[in-house]
Amino acid sequence: MKEPESFLGSLQNPDPKWISLLKDELNSAQFDFATANHKALLGLAGPGSGKTRALVYRAAHLIRCGIHPEELMLLTFTNKAAGEMKERLETLIGFLPNRLWAGTFHSIGARILRANAALAGRTANFTILDEDDSRIILKQMLSNQEVSDEDRKLIMQRNLLGRMISQARNSGLSIREVMEEFYPYRLEYLEVIAKIAELYEQKKLETNAFDFDDLLLCWLDLFEHFPQVSDHYCLRVKHLLVDEFQDTNLIQARIIDLFSGTSSICVVGDDAQSIYAFRYAQIGNILSFPEKYEDCRLVRMEKNYRSTPEIVELANCSIRHNQEQLPKKLYSENPAGDKPVIARVCDARQEAAFVLQNIWELEHTYSIPPEEIAVLYRSSYLTPEIEFSLARKGISYQTFGGVKFFQKSQIKDLLAYLKVIYNSRDENSWRRISTMQQGLGPTSFDKLWAKLKEQPDPLAAALNGDFQPSRGKAGWESLLSTLKQLVNLGPEDVPQLITTVMDHNYDVILKQKYPDQYTERLGGLERLAIYAERFESLAQFLESLILEESVFSDSESAFTAGQLTLSTIHSAKGKEWEAVFIIGMNQGHFPSQRFDDSNLAEERRLFYVAATRARRYLMLSTYREDYRNYGAVSEGPSIFLRELPPDCYRLVDYDSGF
Repeated sequence: MKEPESFLGSLQNPDPKWISLLKDELNSAQFDFATANHKALLGLAGPGSGKTRALVYRAAHLIRCGIHPEELMLLTFTNKAAGEMKERLETLIGFLPNRLWAGTFHSIGARILRANAALAGRTANFTILDEDDSRIILKQMLSNQEVSDEDRKLIMQRNLLGRMISQARNSGLSIREVMEEFYPYRLEYLEVIAKIAELYEQKKLETNAFDFDDLLLCWLDLFEHFPQVSDHYCLRVKHLLVDEFQDTNLIQARIIDLFSGTSSICVVGDDAQSIYAFRYAQIGNILSFPEKYEDCRLVRMEKNYRSTPEIVELANCSIRHNQEQLPKKLYSENPAGDKPVIARVCDARQEAAFVLQNIWELEHTYSIPPEEIAVLYRSSYLTPEIEFSLARKGISYQTFGGVKFFQKSQIKDLLAYLKVIYNSRDENSWRRISTMQQGLGPTSFDKLWAKLKEQPDPLAAALNGDFQPSRGKAGWESLLSTLKQLVNLGPEDVPQLITTVMDHNYDVILKQKYPDQYTERLGGLERLAIYAERFESLAQFLESLILEESVFSDSESAFTAGQLTLSTIHSAKGKEWEAVFIIGMNQGHFPSQRFDDSNLAEERRLFYVAATRARRYLMLSTYREDYRNYGAVSEGPSIFLRELPPDCYRLVDYDSGF
């Protein structure tokens, strides 16, 4: 790999008017971050500090300094965030560069893998398996093993099998090492799980598919084992900019490292908001960054634009109890507000009454609309009393953290038709659409697929009429007729492909499967067709469905007018409201009983994230009795409440039993 030109030498002096604009638009810390001339740069940015804004201004500044847009790569974690970054950049520089690399880690990984699919044993039209697809494949494989029905249920419980395999791959550990450390109570199944993990890798190769983990792992593998690939991309990318760096895992950190020899590495994040260890995020990536990269500049962005000084002070008082962190102290210059409230109540029913009483007051006394109010919680099992109370009062609400739209059965059904014509080796999709047909069951499909998969193109072989099932021939012919029409339409008109599936095969199936929900589920398919109008090809559409998380939640990411928000704290990250309630602030609930002293720090970071979602009003509640445990006295108020200094909140006591 040739030696790159020096970072400082690659920048030109920008227009003085541009520098003047930066000084007007950014505070001093954001300005320092946007204009720093260091090869390694860490923006340590607290909640509400405008970190993404600063990152976009830095990208714009590099372009203004003569860096070609195609020499920049912007990486983030959601398509929504990537879209917002591109929109802001377009506003700043007056155009959106066509060759700019900006997207999620997974979408960029998919793009690189499509360009180099042969090196990974696939063709460019590979399928991307979502978590549900992988679970179905693993369940099918497990059914072929000599394991009792009871053992199968234990292995598949809460997708344990998939989680163990994913954890091993993302941590670099063997299946045995993962099971011995994290799942010793399932070690009796080590042999069968290790075998299925091996078969799963073979199945993905056979069916021309990658799963989510592969989009990063195989990207890393390409760079580490094919120098011509890593040279091509690393020499092109002169400046790598990464948002939400605290959420990166070991694989993502290694990918970033591979760019460091040729690129400037600029990351922005907040170790105090690292809350995704269960997704294998490694807080050590951001904690070690200043020492890891030579000549690293650390810029602290501590001004909070979101919250009142009182809310910011409570957040500071809480997070300072974490020992291992990059120190910073948020401050706010917003007008002073009310102190956060801690309400002590008798039980969850009285907690719900407290929440409803204050919702009424916020709306009628302070004119806060419902969409600016949120109720947050550590786990969704804490919400029934709140939801029952809202329903009794006729108060409309929306929830976050629920089932994704594209995981709904009818959406998965319809997409399977499209996946088959896109990647004819997609066994999972073939199985789904075949076994829906009248008279065609799993056994008949297995016999048919055993022959089809041996063909160079299973779809072409099926359409030629070379293979017929022993049973369900009428259903098979109906399916082939629909697939033939899809092939004839071509891959460009995606909405028409969806309509064709509905008109010629799936509409009857939908009515049979969901006679009482037909209209509602049909509406979801119509919504899918409308969304498809923005794509020029089936390839773009299918990849978007897998990698786009915000479009397909049951509740859109934008708040609906007139509706309160109920949300897990993990799902609330990145959002904000005028008023926030945090319920269930009890030991065993928050922090969760599943956590111990070794990971209490992450639970405290989760509380920090929850508290900083509020702009003006923050209300926390804890109760004495926990009738979820048959009326037992609760374990007491959360440690996160007990460690707060009394002068940073106002205590409201509704229960004399405390």
